[in-house]
Amino acid sequence: MSIKTCHRCGNRKFYHIRRDKLRCKKCLYEFKLRLGGLRLKKSQWKKFLTWFILDHSLRTIKEQTRLSQYSVFKAARITRKLMFKDVPSVFEGTIEVDETYLGGQKKNKRKSQLLKEEKISGKSKRGFGTTKQSVFGILCRSGKVYAKLVDNTEAKDLIPIITKRVKSGTRICSDTWRAYTGLATQGYVHRTVEHRKKEYTRGKNHINGLEGFWGYLKRKLAAKGGIRRIYLYLFLGEYVWRYNHREMTTKQKVNRLFKLIEDFSG
Repeated sequence: MSIKTCHRCGNRKFYHIRRDKLRCKKCLYEFKLRLGGLRLKKSQWKKFLTWFILDHSLRTIKEQTRLSQYSVFKAARITRKLMFKDVPSVFEGTIEVDETYLGGQKKNKRKSQLLKEEKISGKSKRGFGTTKQSVFGILCRSGKVYAKLVDNTEAKDLIPIITKRVKSGTRICSDTWRAYTGLATQGYVHRTVEHRKKEYTRGKNHINGLEGFWGYLKRKLAAKGGIRRIYLYLFLGEYVWRYNHREMTTKQKVNRLFKLIEDFSG
């Protein structure tokens, strides 16, 4: 998130003056911050956020808010970036970890993509070894989730994320994927279920919460009709945010996002 700075000299200290303007304490340049870096009024931002939170298409939002197509697309991009950053920093309690893969169904893939998969693994297949985008997730049983696009799903890729995001000594539940083998040596209480043997729960040990989130995420992304990979992290961040704040009312969600936008200066 950007820090408010003077447009002329880059100074970060200001006087608050008339008509919501700022005056730089160093060069005395006067300017007015643009909410979210766009020329949108507070009322326009809130109207946009209300329709966005209700998960309408950008075309519908454009028609309902009467904003330009550029403003709507730019506002959506900024909102998703702020959602992407608005996640819990540390998880504790009982934690679930899992990985999944995002991509179209085989029947909807281009021939070039199928040939690429066959070249890598000998055949077109699901999950590990495909050209799909791998995603790693952490879910706290209290209801919060964190998800990140990763290049691979080996221990060297996943363990650093876990040690950064999950408090030491926490109980972690996972499947038996080899990347999680060393969690106990990292100071965690590690419990597993064996999906290959059709075991999906063992007492309180399961990853059903995270599996539920993966299903929610894939349904939402499928409804978008295809997303370019370079923008996938923004949509992932959006649906992580929506899931984490699902208990809030629309008004509460709008107010939370608008506060983030006020602190964002482009």
